[in-house]
Amino acid sequence: MNAQNTLKLDKKLILKVAGSDHPEIITTVTEILHRFKGSVEVSRFNRVKDHFTGLFAISLNGMYLKPFVACLESLESAKLRFEFHSMEDCQSSYPFDPENIVFEIDAWGIKHQAASIELLRILSRNHLRVDSIATDAMPNRQGYAVQMKVSTDHVIDVEMVERELLAVAEAEGFYLNMLDEEEDIKEAI
Repeated sequence: MNAQNTLKLDKKLILKVAGSDHPEIITTVTEILHRFKGSVEVSRFNRVKDHFTGLFAISLNGMYLKPFVACLESLESAKLRFEFHSMEDCQSSYPFDPENIVFEIDAWGIKHQAASIELLRILSRNHLRVDSIATDAMPNRQGYAVQMKVSTDHVIDVEMVERELLAVAEAEGFYLNMLDEEEDIKEAI
């Protein structure tokens, strides 16, 4: 067995990346981490025009931690910043725990911001965290669309949450789909 296979990945970090004008940042960070024999557990990125923010949950051997951090810090500029946070400082189940229940919610044809706010209130009331949210204007002024990824580590009544979300969609006249990792698309209005 070679040394790479026996290397203990004992340091868990959350790496926050923010900046602009760097289209290859996910590839760059992944390549650097690979050079230091680490692994990406989960990554999430959001981009608006040329600005982006992202989170990586990473694991690597403690002996490579300082060189890895130094390598990334050497890339920092006015257009690119990195922050490092220990996973020990985070709640154990948020947001990268595979035990979390994860949903995708797509809504389109929303005409009033109050409807979006009500959707977020329902999610919060039911212990669902919004991990990412994207909004897009629909053509011909037909409202806008919202795509959300939400998760929870609580026991929830999925059907009750779905009924509440669909009730808002029906009352406000927009469409909504809810998809989880273990089921097909649920009924849409």
